[in-house]
Amino acid sequence: MRMSFRLFGVSVDVQIGFWLSAALLGYGFLAAQQYQLFLVWILVVFLSVLMHEFGHALAIKRYRIEPEITLHFMGGTTTWRSLLPLGRLQHVLISLAGPFAGFAVAGLLHLVLSYGPALYALPDMVLSGMELLIKVNLVWGLLNLIPVLPFDGGHVLEHALGPKRARLTAAISGVAAVLLAILFLRAGFFFFSFILVMSAFQSLQRFRSEPAAPSPSMNRRRAEFQEEPMPPETAVLLQRARRAVEDERTGEAMALSAEVLAQSPAPPKRALREAHELIGWSHLLLGDAKRAEEALAQARKQGEPDPALVGAIHLALGELKQARKVLEAARAAGDDRKEVAGPLIRVLVEQGEAARAAAVALDIVDQLSEDDARRMAEIAFERGAFDWSARLYEAIFRRVGLGEDAYGAARASAKDGNLEGALDLLRRAVEAGFSDRARAWSDSALEALRGSALEAVLPRP
Repeated sequence: MRMSFRLFGVSVDVQIGFWLSAALLGYGFLAAQQYQLFLVWILVVFLSVLMHEFGHALAIKRYRIEPEITLHFMGGTTTWRSLLPLGRLQHVLISLAGPFAGFAVAGLLHLVLSYGPALYALPDMVLSGMELLIKVNLVWGLLNLIPVLPFDGGHVLEHALGPKRARLTAAISGVAAVLLAILFLRAGFFFFSFILVMSAFQSLQRFRSEPAAPSPSMNRRRAEFQEEPMPPETAVLLQRARRAVEDERTGEAMALSAEVLAQSPAPPKRALREAHELIGWSHLLLGDAKRAEEALAQARKQGEPDPALVGAIHLALGELKQARKVLEAARAAGDDRKEVAGPLIRVLVEQGEAARAAAVALDIVDQLSEDDARRMAEIAFERGAFDWSARLYEAIFRRVGLGEDAYGAARASAKDGNLEGALDLLRRAVEAGFSDRARAWSDSALEALRGSALEAVLPRP
C-alpha cells in the first residue's frame, strides 16, 4: 500500500516497505491477539516518523528550499535539491530538528496527560495511543541521535568534523554501528540490529571510497602570491584566516583578517585584497550578502578580486546574469575550482540549462561530494538531460561502487535510448548488490527493456 500526498506544502511519499517494518515492530501485539492495539501501533509509528521528518522539512524550508519526505523500510528520509551548498552549522541544525521535533511532541503530550485529568474520560485505546506516541517519539529521537550514518546523529558528526575528516566520520560511524548492533542483538531487538549492520556496511563503503576534500576557494592565485614578498607575520595570519573560513569559524576569520588590515606598515596590496575577500566569504557564510558585497568593494581597491567570490555574491543577491558572466569567464580562463563551477551550475539550472549544468558538474565530479553529484544527476534526469545524467551516475558509481548509482545510470541510459548501455549498467548494478526486482520491473524509465532483455539481468519477481 503506497501512497503520496502533500501536507503543509511538502510532498510525502509512503512506500509499502514502511508499513511492513511498522508491522514487524508491532508483531508482539498480534502475538498477544491485541488487534486493535496493533492498528493503533501502526498509526502511532506513522505519525511519529512523519512528525520527525517534518522537523527536518520545516528547518529546510527556512532556507527557501523545497524538501520532500519519503517513509520507507528503514524509517524516513527528508531530501532536498539545492546546488548552492548550505553551511555546516545549517546542516547540523537541520539534522537535529527531526529528533527535537519528536521530543517536543512527546513533551507536549506528557503535559497534556499529566495536567489534563478530563482526558482520562477518553476511551482506553485513545489514551494508549497517546502514551505510545510519547514512547515512540522519545525512542525514535534518541535512536536517531546515535553517531551512526545515515542516522541524524551520524550527519551531525559528519558536518561537525567537516569534509576533510570524511574517513574519520565513516570510521566512527562504522565502529559505533557494530557495537550498538551487538548490544541490540543481546537485548533481543533484532530489527534494530539488522538496521545497524546495514549502517556499518554503508560506513565501510564510505571509508573505502575516500572522498576527495574540497579545494578551498582561498587557494586561488597561489603561484601569483608566491612571486610577491610578504611579511611572515602577515602570511601566517592569512593562512590561519583561510583555515577558519574553510572550517566556518567566521568570527575568527574576520578577526584575523582585521589584524592584517590593521598592520603597520601596511602589508602588500595582495594581502589587503585577500583579507577583504576573507571577510567577504565570512559574511556570505553568515548569509549576509550585502556586507559581503561591501567587503568585495574594498577588495577591488587593492586589485582584481577572486571571481569565485564575485560570482557567489552575485548569486546570493539573485543577480544570475552577472554571476554567470563572471563565472564563465573564470572557467574559460582555466579556473576549475569547485567554488567557481558550483555556483555556475546553480545559475545554469535556474536558467533552465540542465544539460550544460550537468556537463560542468561532470567536469569537476571528483571535487563534488557524492550527494551533490547525485543531486545534479537527478536534476539532469528530471529536466530531460538523460545522457548527462547517465554520465554523472556512472562517474559516481566508479568512485563509490554502490549498485544504486549504477541503477540510476541504467535508467538514464534507457531514457536516452541507449538500451545496450543501459543493460550493461544494470548488470553492473546487480553485481554491486542491487536486487530490487519489483522496482526495476515497475520502473517506467526501463519500459523499453521489459521482456527477455530485463529478464536475463533481473528475473521477473
